[in-house]
Amino acid sequence: MRTGRTFALATGVALLAAACAAPASSPSAAASAAAPSSQGPSDGARPSQAPSAPAGAGRLDGAELQARWWNWAASSPARSNPVKDPDGTFCAENQPGDVWFLAGSFGEKRQRTCSVPAGRPVAFPLVNLVGDASDCASWMKGAKGAAVLDGRPLTAERYEGSQVRLTGVEGNPVTAGAGSFGGLACGLWVQIDPLSPGPHTLRIEGSSGSFELSVGYELQVG
Repeated sequence: MRTGRTFALATGVALLAAACAAPASSPSAAASAAAPSSQGPSDGARPSQAPSAPAGAGRLDGAELQARWWNWAASSPARSNPVKDPDGTFCAENQPGDVWFLAGSFGEKRQRTCSVPAGRPVAFPLVNLVGDASDCASWMKGAKGAAVLDGRPLTAERYEGSQVRLTGVEGNPVTAGAGSFGGLACGLWVQIDPLSPGPHTLRIEGSSGSFELSVGYELQVG
């Protein structure tokens, strides 16, 4: 199902925001940007932090992981959004209680510093998108990415398409305006078990078609 807007990102929302700045009649760096088809919360409405899974639920499946991450990415306005964040200042914004999400960028190269609570698993996309079946098929055909933690390559999971619904606050760079939107989510994703206390270095690279991003994180755990 299309929402009238295709959201594309890399490593945690990299592409889709480009749609927000493009005219509705022309393609953006990520995808075409048409007006959203449904209305959600009124201006200024702000949902609570991304929903949490039950304690001890463990690793998230593809549908839940993508739905929760997208709702998290759309839960903050541009001024404090983790995807727009230039240096990691807002990496803790609206984090759920059972997993720590990381974001990519809207195509820019970024270097961020982020404190992560001990005992919290970490999850992020390399490249990802919400659209319809055709969008996902095209996106995944060219999707590539890599993540390296402390010099060790991480294994990415490939999700071809899961139905999701996301709600964004006014001014967020993911959906542009407040509202609730549905679509098919797809992408390359990484989930990491809780890291040992202390410093860790993470590098995320992702691309699909002409879009590419590179984001580095200096993580301090505990």
